[in-house]
Amino acid sequence: MRLICSPALSTGDFEAMKSADEVSRWAQQTVRDDLEMLLRNPQAVPATRLLGTLVANGIIDVRIAFADDPNGIFHDKLGIFEDDEGKRVSFTGSANETWRAWGLNHESFETFCSWKNESELLRTRGHNDNFSQMWRGQEPGVQVAYLEDVTREQLIAISESDLDYAVDQVRSLRQRPRDDPRSRPLMEHQRRVLADWETHNHRGIVNFATGAGKTLTAIDGIRRWAANGGASIVMVPGQDLHEQWIREIEQELPDAQILPAGGGHSKSNWLAMLPLFTTRENAGTAQRVVVVTNKTFASPDFQKRLRGGQHLLVVTDEMHRAGSRRVLPALESVESGATLGLSATFRRQFDPNGTDRLLEFFGEVLNPTIGLAEALMLDLLVPYDYRLHEVELEGDETLLYEQISDKIRHLMARGASVDDPDSPLRMQLIRRARVLKQARKKIPAAVQILRSEYREGDRWLVYCDDINQMRAVSQECLDAGLPVLEFYAGMRSERSAVLDSLRDHGGIVVAIRCLDEGIDVPVTDHALIVASSTVEREYIQRRGRVLRRSPSTGKVSAEVHDLILVDSIGGGLTKGEAQRALEFARLARNPASRDRLKAIVSLSRDPIGLPDDLDDDSEDSD
Repeated sequence: MRLICSPALSTGDFEAMKSADEVSRWAQQTVRDDLEMLLRNPQAVPATRLLGTLVANGIIDVRIAFADDPNGIFHDKLGIFEDDEGKRVSFTGSANETWRAWGLNHESFETFCSWKNESELLRTRGHNDNFSQMWRGQEPGVQVAYLEDVTREQLIAISESDLDYAVDQVRSLRQRPRDDPRSRPLMEHQRRVLADWETHNHRGIVNFATGAGKTLTAIDGIRRWAANGGASIVMVPGQDLHEQWIREIEQELPDAQILPAGGGHSKSNWLAMLPLFTTRENAGTAQRVVVVTNKTFASPDFQKRLRGGQHLLVVTDEMHRAGSRRVLPALESVESGATLGLSATFRRQFDPNGTDRLLEFFGEVLNPTIGLAEALMLDLLVPYDYRLHEVELEGDETLLYEQISDKIRHLMARGASVDDPDSPLRMQLIRRARVLKQARKKIPAAVQILRSEYREGDRWLVYCDDINQMRAVSQECLDAGLPVLEFYAGMRSERSAVLDSLRDHGGIVVAIRCLDEGIDVPVTDHALIVASSTVEREYIQRRGRVLRRSPSTGKVSAEVHDLILVDSIGGGLTKGEAQRALEFARLARNPASRDRLKAIVSLSRDPIGLPDDLDDDSEDSD
């Protein structure tokens, strides 16, 4: 078998390389990195070892292809079979060699048989000639390279000594039921955090960064709790997460009985079934899971019918949202034998009392915690580049900003606090933040970035402040001929169709806050932040959306573009926005943004101290 495959190289990769030899070396390293990633996934090990065994026995010869132009990719899906008599079958089609393509997508391909008629004979000959030309590296616009010795040796090193055994290992894996509840085995950090949960009497908080597997960890916790005769409730903040959790539970716990409450599901159904699902007497008869939105959970109808007790496990995704004035009292009133809070950022900013009450209900933070730095080191997220774009306020906006800032300074001088949600200081801070988010120059700046940076096949998420700003950006993008779709709460069209289109075709999705928390958009490879609050939770989660790995697209890196407001001399306008930029730059792989931020901070009128790890010039050499 002769196999031509292609690594995923970004535009930035090409820009970093000056010659075809450099591109080839980069491609070889990408293949080696992919092999290492496959070997860390128990489900992928048998097939990866089989590939190594076939290479070691001279049965498969592999070459690597990549496009000359960084704006294009090697994307052929062509295959040819030939028997000893010279008869050929060739095929060409739309399906990538991925699980999504063959197991989930609606894909198609055409086949041609050389012995059928003259037309198909000529077609199969043409396919064979095209492949041979590409194999020899004679296809215009495509470079083809042999596997380097180090890559070949890596494959041979993982090979099995017995070819039949290697084949049988793959066949036995394929013959396992697809609905095997352990089809996605836990990683080490997930197993350890659940062990700590059990040590702490099934109470605690899973504090993992986006992409580190909070959902899968919690579902395995539900499975363990059900095995001991318990029932479970999963609380989520909104409809999109509600649907996502139901899909995940159905995949991981195929025997579970799921009761959806809220999220657009039949109220009469959950009103009737909730007592049956949560009563102690029925808890041990099956894996019973109620998936409920926070709003429905806090409603009197739900609370009256919920049967609490030591048999009940309460799982709360994005648990900081359960600290609201409406939901928190309802949560605290529920008797439960186990709790599991999930959040990358569980502390409620400006609400220490709410945070303390959540910690009292759920228990302490479990070990290990996985922050963004750990997630990047563990290869759970893709590395990213951070690119700053500086914008200034217009004259009238600057005047209003300074007037509000004066009021803030006077309130702080009198000892005002932001902890009180209704305090005048907090109101003025919100007013000032609105001026920054709505800066008029942001819209043309955003569109200019998209016009210059967007390439066909890219998948962008653009974060706006509100629906008016979103529509202004969308309209200017449409006027510029860019492929734009909108995503927001209350939209008439099917929101899942927007994300499906982004996955399958690429493009630009302009969104407001409904994509912030928990929703999986792993195909996204570029983010543009037009407006963001200085709430740590929001900007961390927005960055996490674009760093998730995407097996369906083979994403290997990402870019985050950020509009930051500066004054007339180039200093950062506010401490909060500069801190957000510093946090983004701290873990990015490109040092240029960090250097520029040091200058922005030094020129800022707000006294902001640089974190030690950002200001340390020796950091890049580690």
